Amino acid sequence: MENYRDYTPELKTTTIFQGLEDEALLDLLKAMGPPIVRLKAGERLSLPEKGQFFIVLKSSPGREIEPRRFKYAMPKFGEPGMMMAEIPGLSLFMEALAKKPTPPFEPKPLESDLDCLRLTGDMAVKFYDQKVAPAQSVFLRNFLGILAQKVMDVRRELFLLKDGRDIFNL
Repeated sequence: MENYRDYTPELKTTTIFQGLEDEALLDLLKAMGPPIVRLKAGERLSLPEKGQFFIVLKSSPGREIEPRRFKYAMPKFGEPGMMMAEIPGLSLFMEALAKKPTPPFEPKPLESDLDCLRLTGDMAVKFYDQKVAPAQSVFLRNFLGILAQKVMDVRRELFLLKDGRDIFNL
């Protein structure tokens, strides 16, 4: 069994677990049971298996958390809470990728070690019990907020490319 308590300070800084008390967060993780995996510096980052995604817990050496302009803005690469492959992890699009195994870009080697939670879409939406249901609903609300923010970020980039307008007035 994983010791999620060792990562409580990092978990509390993440976008996806914001708004959860320590014990509720730990109970939710115990119910979900995601393994903690270490990605080593120098390894090339590859897509996780179909239906899986990663949430960064800690990097070694550690990174300062940059301020976020919006509540659901994602952390920068390597910061606690940064998510990798969450959209493919929840998407049927991964079946199409399986037929074309070559990624559209060459992944760069990792600059630091990353301790990550490895989750699946099923873990995120499965009903566990009444005790963790409130924490899970906060987790899912945050997850949907993150996905919506990503859509808005893409939309901003498209506006900047098309006519130079910044819809967020950054």
